[in-house]
Amino acid sequence: MESRLFTNFEKEEIEKILSFMKRRNFEKDTLIFKEGDEGDELFLIDKGEVEIFIERKDKRILLATLSRGDFFGEMGILRRDKRSASVLSKTYLETYTISRRDIEKFLDLSGRIVAKFFINISEVLAERIAATNREVENWFLINDALVENETFRNLYFKTHKR
Repeated sequence: MESRLFTNFEKEEIEKILSFMKRRNFEKDTLIFKEGDEGDELFLIDKGEVEIFIERKDKRILLATLSRGDFFGEMGILRRDKRSASVLSKTYLETYTISRRDIEKFLDLSGRIVAKFFINISEVLAERIAATNREVENWFLINDALVENETFRNLYFKTHKR
C-alpha cells in the first residue's frame, strides 16, 4: 500500500504493521466519527474519500479532503483526547485501522517499526501545522485589512452581504 505513513518502510515491515490493523469499510455519507467523540483509532484510507470538518454556528467548515494513502484520527492515538473534528465518507470507503492499544502491543514485537510509524505521523502533522499557520496568517492579514483599510472593508462587506 502506498502511503506517507509507510515512508522508508521495507515491504515486509508494511506487511507486518498491516497485519496488526483491522479492516473497516463505510458506505457513502457515513459519519465515521464526530467532533467531541472519544477515540483512539487511526484510519488509513485504502479506497475512497473523506471530508474532515468542524461545525460552528450551524456552518460546516471543511478542513480537508483525504483519499487513498492518507490517514486521519491520529490525534486520538497521540493525545488520548476527544476528536477535534468530524469525518464523513464522501464515497464508499475502505480503511485499515489501528488503536493505541494495538500499537502498544506491536511495540513489544518491533519497536523499530513503531518508531518509523510515529516519525512518519510526525512529519505529516508538521506539514499540516505549517499549512494551518499559513492559513492563520492569511486570515490575520484579511482581518487587519478590514480594520485598517476603509476601502477594502466597504468592498468586502458589499461582496459578503448576508
